[in-house]
Amino acid sequence: MKRMQWKILMTAFALVIAVGPASVVFGQDVLVWATGNVTGDTQGVADYVMASGYFNSVTASDNAFETLETLTGYDAVLYFTNGEDGDMVAIGNVLADYADTGRRLVIATFSWADQGGNTLAGRIIDEEISPFVFDGSSLYTNVTMDSNDGHAIFDNVDEISGYYHDDVTLTTGAEQHATWSDGEPLAADKGNVVAINLFPDDSWGNLSGDFEALFANTLRPSVVATEIASWAQVKAAYRTR
Repeated sequence: MKRMQWKILMTAFALVIAVGPASVVFGQDVLVWATGNVTGDTQGVADYVMASGYFNSVTASDNAFETLETLTGYDAVLYFTNGEDGDMVAIGNVLADYADTGRRLVIATFSWADQGGNTLAGRIIDEEISPFVFDGSSLYTNVTMDSNDGHAIFDNVDEISGYYHDDVTLTTGAEQHATWSDGEPLAADKGNVVAINLFPDDSWGNLSGDFEALFANTLRPSVVATEIASWAQVKAAYRTR
């Protein structure tokens, strides 16, 4: 009897894995949080992430600060800066606290701008939780994606052109996945934290290509995390039989 139950369980698990990552991506709630971007279009970023079809909800916030209680109400957070607004040490600390929960955190330009009031500080930088730290001032030059390693965040991403990006360097343990045509890192991750060296808001018309797909992909759980979640679902279903 136990042998038959185990066979049923393993068959169910195989079916879940065969369905693929998207099967458990649906239902996720995402926060797109920007500071100093009141003249931009944070809502527009949330709209194109939502249009990917991967998520149950995508909320936009231009608040100067979000509490950990608020952030942990979401399965994934995309954070980026523009102008000066808020305490960057406090913001860096709360983002680090959020990353410590194991949820997906995506950080984007101008978080590493080295411009003072819009540059991330606090634990997220001091403890090198962020895959990038600044290595100079922001870069205002036209760039294209030069190469990527085929990581899942580049699914349906063939080309990207941008303008606003930062002069960054990788932190210890971070893995780079793509490079800009000027040699700057484009994308890297470190555990559950992803860094995209590109300003995601196209209010100023400087973005083209598949940047929307890139940012949506970064907010999805990794394949490994998906398989673990799926296995947990199968076991839970088995226990109810």
